[in-house]
Amino acid sequence: MHSNTDPTTMLGRHSRVQTPDGVINGTILAVGAKGVSIAVDRHVVRISPADIHRISAAG
Repeated sequence: MHSNTDPTTMLGRHSRVQTPDGVINGTILAVGAKGVSIAVDRHVVRISPADIHRISAAG
């Protein structure tokens, strides 16, 4: 992960995650060594640490 933001501080918050494929907006559900899980609408998206370029609060 290339982000300076600690993703654990974003748990439960509506966030914007920048990946090589684009931006994903959703609520951070879980953070761990295998990446981040984000609730997007009614789906859960899992992103590996290598694919996370930036995490910020959406707003």
